[in-house]
Amino acid sequence: MQIPKCVKQHSFELDPEVLEELEIISDRYNSVKNYIYSRYSGIKSLLLIQNARKNIRDIWTKDNFAEQWKLPARYWKMALEEAVANIKTEWSNIKLKTKRAVYQNENLTEDERYFILYVLKADKLLYAILNRESFDEPKKLMELEIREKYIFNLICRYIRKYKGDVPYTKSRTFSLDADMYNYKTEDGVLYINIMGLKRGNRLKVKLRDHNIHKGNVKIVLRDNSLEVHKLKYVKQKKATNKEKVVGIDKGYRTLINTSEGNQYGEKLNEMLSEETERLNKINKERNKFYALYRRYKEQGKTKKAEDILQNNLGKKKYNKKKKQHDNKVKSYINCELNKFIDKEKPSEIVMEDLTFVSWKNIFPKHIKRKLSRWIKGYIHERLNYKADLIGAMTTIVNPAYTSKVCSGCGKFGNREGDLFKCECGEYHADINAAINIKKRKFDSEIGLYTPYKQVEKILEKRIKEVV
Repeated sequence: MQIPKCVKQHSFELDPEVLEELEIISDRYNSVKNYIYSRYSGIKSLLLIQNARKNIRDIWTKDNFAEQWKLPARYWKMALEEAVANIKTEWSNIKLKTKRAVYQNENLTEDERYFILYVLKADKLLYAILNRESFDEPKKLMELEIREKYIFNLICRYIRKYKGDVPYTKSRTFSLDADMYNYKTEDGVLYINIMGLKRGNRLKVKLRDHNIHKGNVKIVLRDNSLEVHKLKYVKQKKATNKEKVVGIDKGYRTLINTSEGNQYGEKLNEMLSEETERLNKINKERNKFYALYRRYKEQGKTKKAEDILQNNLGKKKYNKKKKQHDNKVKSYINCELNKFIDKEKPSEIVMEDLTFVSWKNIFPKHIKRKLSRWIKGYIHERLNYKADLIGAMTTIVNPAYTSKVCSGCGKFGNREGDLFKCECGEYHADINAAINIKKRKFDSEIGLYTPYKQVEKILEKRIKEVV
C-alpha cells in the first residue's frame, strides 16, 4: 500500500524581478479561487460543482470571462480545479458533521433519522430541500413516517450551522501542471523554470538540491524565496506488532498519554504557554498603538498616523517570530509522535473524537489561549499519517465521560490537577482516560454516535449492577 507524503524543495533567494512576478501570479491565482469560493460555495451551486468543467470552465472559455484576471489559461484553470476540489471537501465535512448531529439528536425517530441520512447522500434531494424546491420522493422515502416541515427545517439548520463563512484564501501559493515548469542544470546547479505571465517567458529559480519532480506541484512563496511542494507516495511498512491495541488521550498538558502508562510530549504545554504569553504581551502593546493610530486619523493628523503605522505596527518581525515558533512546535510534535510509534509499536491506535467539542465551557481563558495556538488539525493529521506508515489502524471512539470514570472500578470520580481520585485509589488523570478510551473500543453498548446523556445512563446502570 502507498502512503501520500509531501516532499519540499527549497530555493535560494529570488531575484527581485522574479519575486515580483511570482507574487503577481499568486495574487491573481488566489483572486480566481476567491471568486469561485464566493460564487460557487453556496447552496445554490451544490449541483453545479459536481461537473465544474461543463458548468463553469467551458462557459468561461466560451465567453472569455477569465480574461479579467490577466492570467494564462493554464493558471486560471488550475485555480478553478483547486477551488472546486476544496468546495467539494467542505461539503463532505458539512455532511459528516450533520450526520454526527443526526445520530446524537434524541428527538428524531428511526424513520426521520433514515430520511436525513438518505438525503445527505443524494445531492439532488439535498439541493431541493435547501432551496425550498419541490422534488419527487424515491419509493424508499415514501414509506417513511416523518414530520416533513420539521425535518426539512432541521436539515437547513444543520447545513447553515456547519457551513461557516466563505473559505477565502490569502496564501501566497499557486499550482503548476507538468507543462508549466521544467528543470535545467547549469554548472552543477539545478534550476526550475516556471511559466510567467507573458507567452513563452519562464521565470528562472535557483534550487538548493538536485531533486527533479514530475507531474503537478505547488509553489509556496516564503519571504524572498520559494518552496516546491510535491505529493509523492511511499511504501507502507508492515506493523511490527499485529495484536497490540493502544488507547491514547490527547491533552493540553501532555501531547499523548497512553493506556500503557507512558507519556509523550510533556514540554508541549510549556512551549505553548511561553509563546501565548509572549504574543499576549506584544498584542497588548500593539493595541495601544492601534488606538493612537485611530485617534490621529480621526483628528486629521495623517502624518503622525502614517508614522505609527509604518514604524510601530509592522508585521514582518511579528510574523517571522510566530512562524519560527510554529515550526519549532511542529518539529517537537513530530519527534514525540515518532517516539510514541517506535516505543509502543501499536497495531491499532484508539483515540477519542473531540472534533465537535466546544472549548467554551470546558477550559478557563488562559488555557483556551494555549489551545488556540495549536496548529489546527496538525496533531491529528500527523498521528494518522504516522500510523498509516506502519500499517496501524486508527479507531475513533465516543469520548463521553472517559475522563470522569475510574478505569479500575468503573465508578465516577473527581479530577484534581493531574490526579484522578476514586474510592478505589488515585491514578494519573490522563492515563486513566487513555485506559478508558481503549476499553471504549470494545464496548458494544456505547457507539461512536451514542448521545452523552445516554452514555451517562449506561454507566450509572453498570455501577448499580456492580453494587
